[in-house]
Amino acid sequence: MLLAAALSAVLTMLTVAPAGAAGKPSRSDGSSSRVIFVHGHAPLGKHDCTKEFSDARKHFANKKWKGNLLTFGYYTNNKKCSKNVSGTRDTAIKDVAKKFANHISTNYTKKGIKVDVVAHSMGGLVVRAALHYTHKRAPGFPKKLYIEDVVTLGTPHAGITKSRVALCGSARQCKDMKPGSAFLKALPSKMPSTTKNGNMSTDWTTISSYDDHTVSEDSGVVGTARHEVQYKAGINHGQLITKTSGKHTARIKHSGKWSKFSKRVSPVEQARLAVYYYSKT
Repeated sequence: MLLAAALSAVLTMLTVAPAGAAGKPSRSDGSSSRVIFVHGHAPLGKHDCTKEFSDARKHFANKKWKGNLLTFGYYTNNKKCSKNVSGTRDTAIKDVAKKFANHISTNYTKKGIKVDVVAHSMGGLVVRAALHYTHKRAPGFPKKLYIEDVVTLGTPHAGITKSRVALCGSARQCKDMKPGSAFLKALPSKMPSTTKNGNMSTDWTTISSYDDHTVSEDSGVVGTARHEVQYKAGINHGQLITKTSGKHTARIKHSGKWSKFSKRVSPVEQARLAVYYYSKT
């Protein structure tokens, strides 16, 4: 009788355990986490996620990355994304961020799974807004997110260049990326990395290039991040997510101080190291 009662109690506990009750995962160095690649703004309103991140995903795989290498897209006409949500260039970046945050929450956080994110261009603003508004418990955003590492490559944290503002046009996403926009002003200067409300501490690395004519070298690293990297020359906006090999002149900021320019690894390898390690890039 006692054994039967004990078994019944255990079964009851298992049955009534709330959905999403998995514990918060701990930080760790390594290549076991899922990496989600997030694309940037598309002038034609569509991306082929497989082509967009082919070089980067192949590089991670060649370096023996163990976790899944996935993609997230946010244009209705996108192709071959691991996860794609509906939207156009007139979809506000905050609304894209809400869809991204809920995707991560539903498929990973609620199951106690942490993820890493590598975002190119506007994709970095999507991730930044997702974490910021989740931490604020904004309406429509999930209660928490388990995102361990974020790397942004050529993200217009302070807006796109004046020449690109003119070329981008009047679409809502173009307006959101304009320097001084209401969207950008609403984001805090420090990259969102809080452990409040059950969130996981997120380690940020921001990467920019002096040869990026879409996002200036300063805009790409605006907003305090734990690690900031600037490439001196020879890396344009698109190459930030495709350049996988070679040594390139760059500098890194630690503890608020820039190093001298020296030969460093490629942007994609820098991103891989950033999501692999916590204390260094």
